[in-house]
Amino acid sequence: MRKRILSVGHMEFPLGKAQVQRQLLLARAIIHEGFDVTVLCRYGIHNESDGIDKEGIFEEVNYIYCSGTSVRPEGILKRNFLKIKGLFNEIYYYWQFSKRKQLAGVLVSTNNFYNIPFYFLLGKLFKSITVIDNVEYWTAITDHKGFDRFDKYLYDKLYFYFSDRIICISDFLKLKVPAAIRDKVIKIPAITDFEKFSIKIENPKLVEGEYFLYCGSENYFEVIDFVISAFEAQAEYTDTSLALVTKHTGELQNRIERSNTRDRIFIFSGIPYSELVNLYRNSQALIIPMRNSDQDKARFPHKISEYCASKRPIITNSVGEINNYFTKANSFLCDAYDIQDYSKAMMLATTDQNLSETIATESYYTGIRNFNYLSYSRSLIDLYQRK
Repeated sequence: MRKRILSVGHMEFPLGKAQVQRQLLLARAIIHEGFDVTVLCRYGIHNESDGIDKEGIFEEVNYIYCSGTSVRPEGILKRNFLKIKGLFNEIYYYWQFSKRKQLAGVLVSTNNFYNIPFYFLLGKLFKSITVIDNVEYWTAITDHKGFDRFDKYLYDKLYFYFSDRIICISDFLKLKVPAAIRDKVIKIPAITDFEKFSIKIENPKLVEGEYFLYCGSENYFEVIDFVISAFEAQAEYTDTSLALVTKHTGELQNRIERSNTRDRIFIFSGIPYSELVNLYRNSQALIIPMRNSDQDKARFPHKISEYCASKRPIITNSVGEINNYFTKANSFLCDAYDIQDYSKAMMLATTDQNLSETIATESYYTGIRNFNYLSYSRSLIDLYQRK
């Protein structure tokens, strides 16, 4: 009977953005080594139109919505009842797999500290190894309020004491773990499935002509505004367009309407993954600004690994994990988070095609060496070996 890892703590599987994609790829890397993985989502947060079953298999990964539905109900009483039901069913699945002697360990991916002692206690109760995957320095995100802010403070200060092993996405986060217990930490950077980017593009181009592309959450509006400003600064010298893959908010629409390049800026929201890959691979260059902040030093955006896989050049700057993987040989590397530096890099990516293709090739090989999810299969399994 194959051993099983439970993946717990996040509620969006199999849809969702970077954290869900990372959860999926870590699970697939574990499966590659001969284990099974079941994702337990405590309760549903999807809409009916998403078409997510209460349990199923997605890209070889089993998932179960413990509340009995993947859909977020309307009434507050029903929502709270399903949360409680989901919590008890999580315990039930721990017990079931433990009773069958299948439970090899648990991988926790959560944004909330209050979940971590709960899963750690279950791990001790059912004699399984609890591994926490940490991808953010939560107290550096300033928009948390009230209890949520307190919870994030506890996460950064205490989470490492409620785990048997730890995965950190960056050196910054690794160094936040006390030195006395740092030997239980491994680093796994942003990862992706390079095979998905090797498939021949069948769809027509979604943007005519040459274009730069930025992909990111609407929560980083400051960064989106920076990208638009850098695009504006070089727009009179090139014929390129700008594609933004993000949520089409009123704030973003107002920013574009104020721009004298508004007819060359395109927004894509909620597009299928195949169309996202299409946008990546047909772009002139892919933009990923990194601010000189603790938040950006700690994080390592998932899209960087996808950018590398797309074989297109990357425009970024020297902050945090970027310095561990990128130089001016494999990226258009700006010295600072500066509009003029970025606009010059964008013009260079457009005007020097030979340099652009050389950088794109070197970026791809950097990704293959460092960001291919299968490279971490053995390291993940080693986390669940008793020591």
